[in-house]
Amino acid sequence: MIKTLLIGLWVCIVALGSSYFFVQMNNSSSAHAPSEEEVEVVEFIKTDMVSVPVIRGGKVQGYLVAQLSFAVNKAETAKLPFEPAPYLVDVAYRALYENLTIDFSRLQPQDLTLLARKISEGANAKLGGEFVKDVLMNEINYVPRDEVRTNWVRKK
Repeated sequence: MIKTLLIGLWVCIVALGSSYFFVQMNNSSSAHAPSEEEVEVVEFIKTDMVSVPVIRGGKVQGYLVAQLSFAVNKAETAKLPFEPAPYLVDVAYRALYENLTIDFSRLQPQDLTLLARKISEGANAKLGGEFVKDVLMNEINYVPRDEVRTNWVRKK
């Protein structure tokens, strides 16, 4: 009987001690939790499909069809006096059009990383701050000039 009473007392002490421990842990972790002002809310701005001609040697080699998403800081873009989407599309178009180092017919994974970084840096420079956190490639396709539908219809 005494053993049962001591085991019950021991279980109560352990339960109370663990409850106290977890309450203290929860309080200390909430003290270090970032406030609502410190939390960065990311918003995604998705562009429409963009068709960019790839010109090499003065001739159109093909078309790059791309759709991008920009991960932007929502609080910062809300402060802008204008809508950022047209500027983001413009920067993406220019980066794709002006890029002579990437062979889009033989696209490599590292090319996409460099291209995303270039677009992000250009967008931040154009908007005047650190607005764009990341550029995501939703779709990117290269269509050679001779596979464009208008040329295909003429061949028939």
